[in-house]
Amino acid sequence: MPHLEGIGVMIYQDENGLLLLRSDKLGERDWRSDHTYKLIFGSKGGGTYQTRYRDLTIEKRQVAIFNPSQEHKQLHMSGEKFLIELNQKLLKNAAKELGISGPEMEFATVSYYHPQLYRWASFIREFIDWNCGKPTEINQLFVENSFTQLAILMVQYGLGQHQVTMPEVVQDEVLKRVIEAVKQSYEQDWTLSGMAEVARLNKYQFAHLFKERIGLSPYSWLQLYRLIRSQPALFHSNQTVLQIAMDHGFKNVSAYVHLFKKVYGATPSASRRTHRFD
Repeated sequence: MPHLEGIGVMIYQDENGLLLLRSDKLGERDWRSDHTYKLIFGSKGGGTYQTRYRDLTIEKRQVAIFNPSQEHKQLHMSGEKFLIELNQKLLKNAAKELGISGPEMEFATVSYYHPQLYRWASFIREFIDWNCGKPTEINQLFVENSFTQLAILMVQYGLGQHQVTMPEVVQDEVLKRVIEAVKQSYEQDWTLSGMAEVARLNKYQFAHLFKERIGLSPYSWLQLYRLIRSQPALFHSNQTVLQIAMDHGFKNVSAYVHLFKKVYGATPSASRRTHRFD
């Protein structure tokens, strides 16, 4: 169970994964492609990463997940870099225990806020601070047991091709009312004004509140929700990609394919060939 601690960097590592905290070298780094799932938390000020098909901004309180072998490059992190790597076997076992079978899990390359993931990350981060200066075995033992917890939370709340709907994130009653209304008719042509009317706010107040509490703009959330809802049809049916796109609220198949590729780095047809779930 190796442990390394130096100026500006702290690492905990075991057979299930690795936790890294560092406050130095937060600028641009080299391209990486790891064999683990990597979670980046916006613990202090967030940051920006680059992939081969898009740039990804991670804001404070948000999380982003990189899949095994997915090329990525850190452009900048603010204040602190807080990441956790989990091996593929740990995720596969967690998925199996939760009744999810199929190929290796594929997470969406998006940054977003989820209260359960955020609480977990905040608690781990605070625990390490509280125990700074105490025997390293305390933090080591705690982190080792936390890797399994995180694997379960990722399967439950991580956005990916195993999901059939968006994991619940809303605690605000106003936004709950809007999101429930949208979910009931997400295939329809929802506008910002229409959502704001349900919220009983003007559209500028509503857009600000939505982005602040959920971490995505209303339109981005809606499009991502449509994409996640389309996945069962994509992976469990023989419907055409065109039919799936139109059935789930996209104005045309090009918009669906573009978003899918932006989120997963591959077209729906390519993902269907390699990621069918039993």
